[in-house]
Amino acid sequence: MERIENESLWQMYQTRRDMIRTTLLAGATSMRKLSTVTRWQPALTGSKNDLSADVNEFYLFHGTSSQMASVIAEHGFDERVAAMGGLYGAGSYFASSACKSHEYSSKKIDSRDLVMLVCRVTMGNPHSTSKHHSGQRRAPDNPTTPGRPFDSIFAEKGIANSGIQNHNEYVVFDRLQVYPEFIVRYAV
Repeated sequence: MERIENESLWQMYQTRRDMIRTTLLAGATSMRKLSTVTRWQPALTGSKNDLSADVNEFYLFHGTSSQMASVIAEHGFDERVAAMGGLYGAGSYFASSACKSHEYSSKKIDSRDLVMLVCRVTMGNPHSTSKHHSGQRRAPDNPTTPGRPFDSIFAEKGIANSGIQNHNEYVVFDRLQVYPEFIVRYAV
């Protein structure tokens, strides 16, 4: 396990998290607290700050390749290169279950060099979905704040994907809502 120390990414993440907090505090809309369905959170010592429940901030997993983990550690996530065919849109996907993210790590050629990122993700006010959002570049508009989309999409186990969603999935469409904090290298 390797801790990522990227001060510029951290500063940008904090700024975006604070902007989401300010927007949520100023609005008359209520935010769905995901802590009721995102129970497990790793006890990582030495993290920069505690997680912020008021903006639905979580540690989540992201499976990737060793090469992409290095790129993400240096430059952050980039939603501009996300696949348009993603089930919940062209965003960055995360899971609270390592086994879900492992599915994306294990697609690599060598199963002895698997990689997963542990990231801080600010979900803000999430759109809880039951359907697909393929081809979308952002979360749906929030009907309580016309012209402003939700901050993310939350696909809940047993509800999303017409009820056949097997794991909770979290999708953000803004790279600044994610801070990659740890690279985990493992073998199976």
